[in-house]
Amino acid sequence: MRSKTTKIIGAVAIVAALAGTGAAFTASNTLPPSVAGYGSSTITGATATALNYTLAADGATITAAALMFTGDQTGRTITAGFGASPLTACVVGAYDGVGDETPVTCSGYSQSTAGAVAFNVAVTS
Repeated sequence: MRSKTTKIIGAVAIVAALAGTGAAFTASNTLPPSVAGYGSSTITGATATALNYTLAADGATITAAALMFTGDQTGRTITAGFGASPLTACVVGAYDGVGDETPVTCSGYSQSTAGAVAFNVAVTS
């Protein structure tokens, strides 16, 4: 009987040691705070199929936005901005006739990722 009790106590001790080690490894993991998102985007004058942000190295600031539009946007003026800020000019890339899409890059932003709630885009002829 004593041998059986010793084995049970030994098994419980091993499980407790492993659980403690696992908790120590888990407690050592840290991640920097980062929020990258927005509440909504409003695009007038064309159809966008993708919107991706470029973040600063620390993840706290949006510095640029890359959009993909359906169709040929060559010769059109595309402007964008966050919230109530004025819209600024974006660069329209080369039209891809095979994919029927046009890439657009908007840069020069210093928008806080935590405060980004609306991204507005206007496309005009």
